[in-house]
Amino acid sequence: MSAIMIGLCAAGIVLFSQEAMRAALSAAQTFVSGVLPALFPMMVLCRMLPADRRVWLTAAFSFLSGSPASAQRISHTACRYPESLLALGGVMSPMFFTGTLSGWTGDRRAAWTLLLLHWLSAAVTAAAWRMMEQPVEPQLPEAPDRIALPSAIHQSAVSMLGVCGAMMLFSIAAGVMRAAVRADPRLMAVLHAALEIGSGAHAVLEAWERPPYALLGALCSFGGLSIWLQNLLFLPKSIRPAKLLCMRMLHGAVCYGLGRIIFP
Repeated sequence: MSAIMIGLCAAGIVLFSQEAMRAALSAAQTFVSGVLPALFPMMVLCRMLPADRRVWLTAAFSFLSGSPASAQRISHTACRYPESLLALGGVMSPMFFTGTLSGWTGDRRAAWTLLLLHWLSAAVTAAAWRMMEQPVEPQLPEAPDRIALPSAIHQSAVSMLGVCGAMMLFSIAAGVMRAAVRADPRLMAVLHAALEIGSGAHAVLEAWERPPYALLGALCSFGGLSIWLQNLLFLPKSIRPAKLLCMRMLHGAVCYGLGRIIFP
């Protein structure tokens, strides 16, 4: 079955090669202009921090850096409720809201409001998840006490290639899907954002005459399958992929509910 699916995906890329190339180029441009400048320094700093038990420091770092640097830091933190910490730290970079979205919408105040809702809904999601999670005995992960700057730069650069690859993969999937399926442009824009939020958020803004802030906040909180996959790169054994996906969906639903109140 997997071989058939892979064959169909390959055939779709060949049949809609121009759309796939444009989608890949768009993802690469978004990565270079909006993701790499904000994420790479945080990835380097994260690798230079030793593993420890200070949950508050991990939470603060996660809010400042966003995914997947936050997932990398959480994997090096000893915590009684690791999944709840992952729910709290599963956020996007604040620079995406205050820089990218602010520029796309031309509304700096709304972008900052979306960021605050994004953080608040992450806290609500973490609190709800903690009521369901069983505590574990915190164990300090096996990691070097400190990594030298040259090694941190090298390892982070390799990780950034994985991030770029995930963005391009799901952007290509969205581009081929939009070319193959003739449906409502708004629906296709939402599906694009559900696959890859970077270029998908721009597609949503283009599909609506006025920015749908509540929907946009929900999609950013979900993060798209691209960020879901990026986080899994640093959490190979900490959580099942399906559970992480449910966590991201809950975060998106909470943010949408709060957004409907703030942006009626």
